[in-house]
Formats: sequence, structure tokens, C-alpha cells
Amino acid sequence: MAAANSDTKPVDGEPKEGEVLAVNIDETSLADWSEEEERQARRKLDFALLPILALAFFALQMDRANMGNALTSTITQDLGVTTNQINVGNSLLNAGVVLLEIPSNVLMQRVGPRRWLSGQIVAWGLVATLQNFVVDYPGYLVTRVLLGLCEAGFAPGALYTMSTWYKKDESSLRISLFFLGNILANGTTSLIGAAILSMGDRYGIAGWRWLFIIEGSITVTIGVIFLLFLPPAVGNGRPLISFGRWSYFTSRESHILSRRVLLDDPAKAHGDRVRISGADILETVRNPRVLLHVVITLTSAIPSISINTYAPSVIKSLGYGAVRANAMASVGCFVSVVLVVALGRLADRSGVRGPCLLLQALWALIAFACLRESVDWGSGRRYAAVVFSSAANFVVHILNVGWLSVNCRRPQERSIAMAMIVMSANCGGIAANQVFRTEDAPLYHNAFTACLVLSAVLVVEIVALSAWYFASNKKLEKEGGGLVLKGTTTNDKTEGQATEELVKRWWWTW
Repeated sequence: MAAANSDTKPVDGEPKEGEVLAVNIDETSLADWSEEEERQARRKLDFALLPILALAFFALQMDRANMGNALTSTITQDLGVTTNQINVGNSLLNAGVVLLEIPSNVLMQRVGPRRWLSGQIVAWGLVATLQNFVVDYPGYLVTRVLLGLCEAGFAPGALYTMSTWYKKDESSLRISLFFLGNILANGTTSLIGAAILSMGDRYGIAGWRWLFIIEGSITVTIGVIFLLFLPPAVGNGRPLISFGRWSYFTSRESHILSRRVLLDDPAKAHGDRVRISGADILETVRNPRVLLHVVITLTSAIPSISINTYAPSVIKSLGYGAVRANAMASVGCFVSVVLVVALGRLADRSGVRGPCLLLQALWALIAFACLRESVDWGSGRRYAAVVFSSAANFVVHILNVGWLSVNCRRPQERSIAMAMIVMSANCGGIAANQVFRTEDAPLYHNAFTACLVLSAVLVVEIVALSAWYFASNKKLEKEGGGLVLKGTTTNDKTEGQATEELVKRWWWTW
């Protein structure tokens, strides 16, 4: 293959078959479509891809978060366990996710996202359903570990799949929309849980058991839908249910969707599957920038997960019934829906990510400060503080995922980094399950203090990483320009099926 440098322009004349065409994207426009055509193709992609991914993420979070609803029922009495023992089970779930996160993402690259991810959804849905048969503490621990192992790899796998379809300046909003499934699950799970628990004990089955039966069955159904309707890969819009007879996209739209991401990032020429070596894993794990993103997610996840797990219990302690407390706990999640979409859109429009994360981190800092001081407040004001704290629900983590994704230069690095950042969120979940302790109830003063301190540390971390990226770009400018990205692909729109080596300047996104 012929070498290309950043100053190479397209070769004049008609390309021949097998010829390597060196193209500098910064100097040459290769788009053979209008902006309106691209908008229409992208709109169809949004409706074909995002709802099915968000629905699956909804199922994942529903099967994790329903333990908070079960705690307002009789699960602790029926199993003979304490709140602290429930926390151990939740920590084991997160540990299971962390254990298989990277191996799962590596296997997905070999098997393909449609088969691998849909298999995962059905697997954890079955485990979630079978939780209703648990009768003692050891059985509870086993099911939580199995649930985590089955869920491992889904979120980073879905995020990597999304990155192959979208350009960098579209990623933050789409990632935010994907995570809406997660956020809405936190809110609607409380509502669904309230409705199921209002049934009481029917046919000799406790309300919390019905919770697992119904929500687990919903997940299995979603897994089947995922398998049937997910578009397989960039340039291939034929879902399994079509039996190859129809596609979400026309041939023209398929060309636009696959070509535009290569012009935006030549490294994506490798497609939706890449081979990941041990050296790739080691290099990414040792990358200090990736590690700082991981730390940001870890710091933000602990207070977010802890307050959302125990919000129904805190609200119930204010004098509300179990059903009403679960319903009231959903309000903060719906507020966070607005925040994550607005900030995701702002990040794409502005081209910067750090300041958007900082806005949300400051929101969390103020909210947890109010919640800590609300110990002596009346029930109404204290409930408002819980709502605003819950509204900080994972928004920093969601925006951080998009920030990290656009700063990964190779598909191998992106795949592993997505696994690492989701592992970090689950590690945060392990720690979060120890924040609210039985001996700290019902005021949880120590828990709220810990959340406040972590929120302050988060602000410092975001400022530091933003400054690092900004300074790195200034250094690249002094050295003569950004880093160079290259990717080799075949352009089927050129006569002779010429092979292209795409070259583009690349900068850090701060």
C-alpha cells in the first residue's frame, strides 16, 4: 500500500482497480451528497437505531434498579436479611459486570453486536425473572452475581456500535438519547414498581416477587425485539425480521451513512468489528487521559447511584407510604432527562465537552449541599432536596462517555475505553452500595456528607482534564498542527473500485 502524508492530494485521472488513492480530507471535499440528503439519512438512522438501543438499556437499568423498589416491600423480612446484606448483593452485581466487561467487548467484536448483545439481554432477563424464587440470603447473592455477569459488556458494546454510525459532532446528543433508556428506567421503574407493589400479595406470592416476575419477562421480550430489529452494521440496514427483503435505508442512504463517518474519522474504516490484541488493551489501560476520564465517572457515579437507590427509602422516612414514596422518587429522574438532552445538544453544537460537564457537576455540588443541610428541614423542603439531588442522576457520566469517545484515536482504543468507563461506573456502584448504612438511618447525615465531598472533588477533576486537553491543543499548534489520522477503504462510487488512504488532521476535544 502506498504511503500518504498529510499534504497529499487526490491523484488526478481515472483510478485503476487496485490503485491506492491518497486523499487529504482537510484539503479535499469528497462528499457526493447534499446536506439535506445527509440530514434525511441521519434522521432515518436515528429512528432505526436509537430507540432499540435505548429500549435495551431501559431493560438493563430496570432489572438493576428494581431492588430499590423491592426494599419498600417485604423482601428483607421474607429473606431474613438486613439492608447492609442487600447492599452486599448489589455490590456483587456490579463486581460481576466489572469482571467480564472487557472480555465481553472483545467477544462482541468477533461475534457481531446483533447476536452478542441480544443474547445478553435475553440471558439477564431470564436471571432477573428467576430471582423471584429466591428464599434465603445465599440464593439472593448468587442471583445478583449472575445478573451482573450476564449484563457485563452490554453498555460499552452498544456505545461502540453507536460510534461506528455517527460523526464526532453528533455523538454527545446521541449518547445522551441512548442513556435516556437508563434514566427513564430509574424514573419509570419507581412508577412501575409502585403499581406492581400496589397489587399486594396475590396467589400467595409477595409483591416483590411479582416485581421480578413481571419486569424480568419484559426484559426477555425486549431481547427478542432487539434481535429482530437492530440494523446489523454501517451500510447494512437489513434487520433480521426482514429476511433480507427490505432495508431501513435505500442504497443511496447506505452509501451516505457509511461514507460520511469515514470522512469524519478515517480510523473508522475498520468497520464495526476490529481485532483487539493484548497490546491494545495494555496501551489503553495505561493511557493517562483515559484513566482520568475513568476517575471522573467513578467520582460522579458513587453519589448518583447511592441517592437513586435509596431515594424511595429516604422519601418514605418522611412519612409517606411505600407506593407513594416510589412514585415521588421518579420526579428527579424526569428532570435529569431534560438536563442530559440539553447538555448533550450543547456539547455537540459548541464543540466542547468539559464546560458542559462542569455545569452539571456544579449542579450536583449545590444539590448535595442542600440535601446535607436539609436534615433539619420540613418534609416538603427535604423532599425537594432529594429531587434535585436525584436530578444529577448520572448526567456527568453520560456526558463523560461522549467526551472520551471523541478523544479516542483508534477503534481498538475506543472499544476498550468504553468498557473501562462502564467498568468504572460499576465500580462506583460497588462503593455506592456502602454509602447508605443501616446505622445512619433515617437521616443519613454521613451519607449525604460523603456525596457532597465527592461532588466537590468531581469539579476539580473536570477542570483539570479540560485544562489538559486545551493545553495539549496549544502545544500541537506550536508544533505545526494536529495529529494525523489515517484509514484505508474502498470507494465503490469511483470507477475501478479504487482503494483510498484517507488522511485527516485530528485535535483533542476539550
